[in-house]
Amino acid sequence: MTTNDPSLWLEDIEGQDALAWARAENEKTLGVLQSDPRYRRFYEQALSILQAKDRIAYVSLGRRGLENFWQDENHVRGIWRRTTMESYCSEDPQWESILDVDALAVAENRNWVFQGGSSLRPEERLCLIHLSDGGKDAASIREFDREANSFVAGGFYLPEGKQNVSWVDGDTLLVARDWGEGSLTQAGYPFVVKELKRAQPLSRAREIFRGEPTDVQTVPLVLRDSEGQVHATGAIRFISSVERDYVVFRPDGPIRLNLPKKAAIVGLASGRLLVELDEEWEPGDVRFGTGSLISYDLAEWKQDPLRAKASLVFQPGPRQALSGVSRTKNLLILTILENVQSKAFVYKYDQGAWCRSSCRNMQMSACLPRPSKRTRRCSPSRTISGQRQSGILMPKQKNLRN
Repeated sequence: MTTNDPSLWLEDIEGQDALAWARAENEKTLGVLQSDPRYRRFYEQALSILQAKDRIAYVSLGRRGLENFWQDENHVRGIWRRTTMESYCSEDPQWESILDVDALAVAENRNWVFQGGSSLRPEERLCLIHLSDGGKDAASIREFDREANSFVAGGFYLPEGKQNVSWVDGDTLLVARDWGEGSLTQAGYPFVVKELKRAQPLSRAREIFRGEPTDVQTVPLVLRDSEGQVHATGAIRFISSVERDYVVFRPDGPIRLNLPKKAAIVGLASGRLLVELDEEWEPGDVRFGTGSLISYDLAEWKQDPLRAKASLVFQPGPRQALSGVSRTKNLLILTILENVQSKAFVYKYDQGAWCRSSCRNMQMSACLPRPSKRTRRCSPSRTISGQRQSGILMPKQKNLRN
């Protein structure tokens, strides 16, 4: 972006000129759509589907029950709620409200849009809730108690801004945000990561890493296992929309990991660090194809992340693609597309290698479909260490990250 860009005035997204332009363009588009004789029928059908009372309430399994984020004509902004397994499998589930975003918006006279949050494992009681005024990228972050179903008095609070945050422990956060002049990238996102302690003002936060102004953004990383133990802290530099650099904080300073640019750390399982590859990679005398999932021995990686050896978990065939990774403490559940059909497999690390079996061989607690107009199903939740969606079912209206 240069200063002689004729469209530079659109960068002021809340400016009167930019808003007037957006409204005019919307009117043009709406006029074209509404002039089509099919418009009203399609509109009513779509609205009916979105507000259907019998649609499946998809849930994530939390430590306090099954949780769901629900929107309908009475909860336009949405309600975060929970129920028990027994109630969920019944014909008339009874829900307990965790956070009613519509009621909060009225009480605070704000146009709140819920953007999810991140819980502190393993208890998952304390949570950092992201609320955007009007749905913009900038959000405020507030500490929430999932047991008391209320915001924590005097808890962590980060005022509105483009920001990402990760728990280190109950009194420590890693935060990337707008810290003032010179702390945002050319794309308008943060690249400076600081450590913030409980009750500490933002002005006293300690800088621990700085990316580059030419990055898209830099976000904090906390690598935590299912028991809540932190194995590493660091940062992710998003160099482009598809490329990133991982940095791990060590006592002798930050270390840039020797992963390819199109790789993503996806978590821990069976004492192994899991990495998904979106490009071919040849570290030494081994070759991993595009779309592969690889792993490192966690103890070896922690001792020397630059010399640790990777091994293969899964490599797609010519008509396959890895479409999902879920984890338990000792198992992986991989969803694999084969000839555009989904199949799920369980992987277990045993005697130095990952062994695969079909999900049919696992005993999993689930709600079985009943011969009713309503069919529900229970599914394993997916939580990613260091990511905003950790432990919370995300609303569908916006794609998010930590």
